Amino acid sequence: MNLVVVSQAQGRVPVTILELQNRVNLGNTKELEQAASQAYRNGARDMLIDLSKVPSITSAGIRSILVIHKLLSNSGLDKVRHLKLVCPTPHVRRVLDIAGLLDSIEVFASLEEAVKSF
Repeated sequence: MNLVVVSQAQGRVPVTILELQNRVNLGNTKELEQAASQAYRNGARDMLIDLSKVPSITSAGIRSILVIHKLLSNSGLDKVRHLKLVCPTPHVRRVLDIAGLLDSIEVFASLEEAVKSF
């Protein structure tokens, strides 16, 4: 089973959704990063990572989210957030909070709300 299912939604701008299908760990983070890089090469500049089906995430997964965040961030002058997270499970949300990701990446409770935020 693939880790990432990629789809599109339309907010005020086109939004690429990376829907993760399982645990995120060292064994599958390359797939996540490649999916985001491919979407970026195809013109995606605003992305959501849907964490609703992710029961756990390791430090390798956190690193991948940071890599994608950096890919989508301009030189630091742009205050717009181009990566957002949606529907993390309670355990994953706790891990992301402990890692400090929630200080720089917005989290939404619903996909619709997240898409509208762009």
